[in-house]
Amino acid sequence: LARPCGLSRFVMPPRKRAATAEADTATKEEHKRFRSAIDEMAEELVCPITQELPVDPVTAEDGRVYERSAIEAHIKGRSAEALKSPITNEPMGPRLFPAVQTRNNIERMVKSGAIGGDKAAAWQKRIEEEERVAETRRKAEGGDRDAMAELGFWYKDGQKGLAVDLKQSFEWFERAAELDEPTALSACAQALLEGKGVERDTARGHFMLGAGCALGAEHACYLKGFGHQLGLWGLKKDDKQATRWFRKMPGCSVKNSAGNREKAAKWLREHAPIV
Repeated sequence: LARPCGLSRFVMPPRKRAATAEADTATKEEHKRFRSAIDEMAEELVCPITQELPVDPVTAEDGRVYERSAIEAHIKGRSAEALKSPITNEPMGPRLFPAVQTRNNIERMVKSGAIGGDKAAAWQKRIEEEERVAETRRKAEGGDRDAMAELGFWYKDGQKGLAVDLKQSFEWFERAAELDEPTALSACAQALLEGKGVERDTARGHFMLGAGCALGAEHACYLKGFGHQLGLWGLKKDDKQATRWFRKMPGCSVKNSAGNREKAAKWLREHAPIV
């Protein structure tokens, strides 16, 4: 059959096709070499103990970079004489030095996408957590009581990349409690009653506990019942009062004691007097 008029204009000459294919192959090979170099560099940054990119890298006296928590666990409990490098098994000292440049390099590579997949998972999580903490702190400083309470719980439990800091935790809880945030009132009360992050003050603790109960905080009611159950914090051991406060928990509007609901329900099934 005759070729339709003008079709030949759209057919690439064989030589040009070959040149294009060679250029594509060369580009792919160059990309492959670049990717391989990046992967090798990432492997060099991996902590020898955790086999992950260190989130808080430090340099030990053996000259290697480790995740701080991993090398601290290795050093802990060993005498200076018995301490050896986990890599070379040669003696080393216990001093650790922040590897700031390593941290910055990892952060840049993860943010740019040069490192991805499993290697970057911990760092991606850290970046997301840092951004969320920064935004929550901005809101808290601006007077948002919910953000204040959230920061308090993160410092209390060591979440979102923050180290456990009971003093800062109480300070944020206290600021939120002054704005009548129910979960913060409960947390403040418990900290004051137990003397965690703040000097023990049972009178003030009970005042805040009462305020939390009045605002429908489930955990405040649990603490009231628990105190009467065991006779803690100056409360009289009293099964009838423990029953009263545990029975209030299901009707609370602020559900903030998930870990204690079954404990209270179990105690009620086994000990509650008929009232």
